[in-house]
Amino acid sequence: MAKNINKGSIDKGKKKKAKRQSARSGVFMITAVVLVLCFVLTYNSIGMKASLREKDAQIEELQNQVDEQEQIKSDLEKESDYIKSDDYVEEIARDKLGLVHDNEIVFKKQDESRQQDE
Repeated sequence: MAKNINKGSIDKGKKKKAKRQSARSGVFMITAVVLVLCFVLTYNSIGMKASLREKDAQIEELQNQVDEQEQIKSDLEKESDYIKSDDYVEEIARDKLGLVHDNEIVFKKQDESRQQDE
């Protein structure tokens, strides 16, 4: 009978030891999975940050292009308004056609008048 008691306690000790080893290997596996997930998330995070920097640079470049185009649009609108004005018509009449108002006196340089006479 003494052998049975010792044998039973030895079996219980082996079972406890096996359970501890199983628990340790389970904890080890969980730790390994968590570490792998942390590595994957860190790797993806670095890639996403690089992609985000590229996208930010693209956004800045496109915003600069939009600002430039808005400035061009504004300049064209001002030019269009000026072309529609009486001041523009008068400027063209004076410069290109040589017209003057009725009450204006035109002074010409002598060199110009001599060249026109010849």
